[in-house]
Amino acid sequence: MIKDTVCDPPPESFQREVKPARGLVGKFTEILRSNLVTDGSLRWAGVQTYTDWVISFSLVTYAIFTPHSIALTQGSYLLGLVAWGVQLAANRGFRKLKTPVDVALFGFFACCVVSSFFSYDPAVSIKGLRSPAFFLAFYFVSTKVKSVRFATLLAVALVLSCLVNVAYSGSKLAAGRGLRIDAINPNSAFANDTIQIGDVILEADDQAVNTPQELSQIIDSRRGRLQIKLQRKDAVIDASIPRRAVKDASGLGVERLGITTSPGRSFRISGFYSHYETYAEVLQLIASLTVGLLIAAPGKRRLLTWFLCASIALLVPTLILTSTRAALTGLAVSIAVMALASSRRRVLIISTLGVLVILPLALVAVERSRGVSLFDPEEGSTAYRLEVWREAFGVIKNNPLLGIGKGSEGKLKASLGLYDEGRLPPGHFHSTPVQVAVWWGLLALVFYYSFMAIFAVETWRIIRSLSPVSMWQSRGIALGGLGALAAFNVSSLAHFNFGDGEVVMAFWLLTGLVFAVRRIAFETREPGQPERIPAQSSANSSRRSQHQGQAAISEPGVRAARAKQN
Repeated sequence: MIKDTVCDPPPESFQREVKPARGLVGKFTEILRSNLVTDGSLRWAGVQTYTDWVISFSLVTYAIFTPHSIALTQGSYLLGLVAWGVQLAANRGFRKLKTPVDVALFGFFACCVVSSFFSYDPAVSIKGLRSPAFFLAFYFVSTKVKSVRFATLLAVALVLSCLVNVAYSGSKLAAGRGLRIDAINPNSAFANDTIQIGDVILEADDQAVNTPQELSQIIDSRRGRLQIKLQRKDAVIDASIPRRAVKDASGLGVERLGITTSPGRSFRISGFYSHYETYAEVLQLIASLTVGLLIAAPGKRRLLTWFLCASIALLVPTLILTSTRAALTGLAVSIAVMALASSRRRVLIISTLGVLVILPLALVAVERSRGVSLFDPEEGSTAYRLEVWREAFGVIKNNPLLGIGKGSEGKLKASLGLYDEGRLPPGHFHSTPVQVAVWWGLLALVFYYSFMAIFAVETWRIIRSLSPVSMWQSRGIALGGLGALAAFNVSSLAHFNFGDGEVVMAFWLLTGLVFAVRRIAFETREPGQPERIPAQSSANSSRRSQHQGQAAISEPGVRAARAKQN
């Protein structure tokens, strides 16, 4: 008889392998369900349920894609925004969602709109309103995150996703880019006054070069002088050598080059982004969140603590490898602010020692890789900033109220003599407060710093009101949000990070998470409760509260009995 195995249960070994995966998926689904509204009294309850699933999915993908792609990040947000709009239309739930930051945020955007219509180049300025309009992502996150568990999931997903591009950056650094010249034979065609030992050959005849064999093939493929692009510290230099001198040199293949090379690893890593400064800005925000979660994490959660420690140990060196001074300084200030807000002496001491040890080493590493100090007025990027800032102050003086409108500097650069009368490459003003004042006016700058100050004050308050034991997740998100806010504003002094889509979407996500846990905490607090918010409904915390209440009730009775005995 042939045994029918179609309906037989799977072997026990297979069940043991599948069980953890099923448990993980089940837990993830449970957390997603905690973000759904289960109010059957709502009109179109089915629409509410389906759109809640779409919104929860879009929030998760928003967090996952933030460290990688601006297109996918904004696409995820816009998908959730559309689903939210469908909810509001179906349930007619256009009620006011008041937060302390509303006046400042909408006032800032109103200044941007008015400035755009009175701009020197209205078509460009009005089109540019899309960028500040993404402040609505703050309201989307702060309103549609319904549970602390879901907020924690988004925070951890953001950190975990960022480690993917950290690993990618490590692999790119290990592979190298270009050819570093370690030695030059005196008889080599490369022995001239332009090329030096330590230079990295990036391109030859406009083709990328990563191996000596590729360089040799490029030399053989054309005639005339060989055009070379070199990287020296932070500068890119063009050079050329006679191709015939290489072809006529003794030796075969790469031997005739007369140079000893190794993979170039002096470049500034950029993750999946196209620019290292954007990557550095996002890294400092996510690193701040990670440190905040670590400060708040209870000691008994060892697995989470080890994960956060390992993440910090990877994020900080990656940030150093971007060689971005403003972001490194911003993260140092961020850690100091979070340690101060935690009100724990041990955290403050450890954080201070860590910053005092790591920051100088990081700046030394930047100086060695880029050949620049922390502040050198003669250094290229610093000199550029000082010049465009000087010019910007003149523009602000002549257009103080509404600015010139976003993008109008392109039209006015000749008449205003911007960029050192055209001798410097055109760009932006490399400072968020300067750029805001130039584009949208001083009134917009007042609103800008108003909502930043409100974010800081409200986040500080929620940190001090949350229980550090029973509500550590909310406290960790708030601490990380406060640190990210500090880092963002410090680095914004030398970078226009508010105009960088990747950075500002991460910023709105983190501030939205902070205000989401703030809203949840105050919604669950009963009327008349003290300012410190107790634990939410969990089995252990409720038992602890019951025992404390019983002890508080019985204590006066014990005292009365003792008094009678005496």
